Amino acid sequence: MYPPRQWKWVFGGALSASDFIVEGLKRESFRDELSHYLDSSQQALGQIDQESVALFTEKVIDAWRDDRQLIVFGNGGSAATASHLAEDLATYAIPFSESKRLRVISLNDSPSIITALGNDIDFESIFAEQVQQWARPGDLVLTMSGSGNSPNLVAAIERARGIGCQTAAMTGFDGGKLRQIVDLPLHVEVAEMQPAQDAHMVMTHMIIHGFRVAVRSVLAERATGRPAT
Repeated sequence: MYPPRQWKWVFGGALSASDFIVEGLKRESFRDELSHYLDSSQQALGQIDQESVALFTEKVIDAWRDDRQLIVFGNGGSAATASHLAEDLATYAIPFSESKRLRVISLNDSPSIITALGNDIDFESIFAEQVQQWARPGDLVLTMSGSGNSPNLVAAIERARGIGCQTAAMTGFDGGKLRQIVDLPLHVEVAEMQPAQDAHMVMTHMIIHGFRVAVRSVLAERATGRPAT
């Protein structure tokens, strides 16, 4: 283990923690930047429309009850958020002892399918063609985007609408085209990408938590024959 506040680099020598500060940027300025980022993220969280998140969570609950599917996807950091949502809804939100599960899929999780579609058709089609493969009328389709204008996300939502799916989008900035075409916008009015993505992750956890609580309430009522308190 290296000494505290000191790391070796493969190209030789040792650097103290202060040496990692960009040359010409004072320590105080560096900390100011971190503080600014935290303030920006807190402001983004304040933009979350709790009612819209609650409405979307209710749609997820309905999908579970009616055996419909939730399909999620995004680009870059939003792809990771989509995968996180799908993973927690599939493994954390419902007890493993419960046979009735939520059918949820992240379209980001198969590199072979994504690269095949990108190579054989084009990058704009990588999600739309998967929506065509998996979606059925009444399914719930959610995309996540900072700008709201990514052509591959817009194409996928338009395909989902054509199939007869319910659509939603987490967006930042002004929401772009996605905010205009989905049934339920989950929008945060923030002009920086990372704070927007922070807010999207918090909304993701709100959805997971709300769904988990609702499922356990339903299961408790089923087990006791009485409404859960």
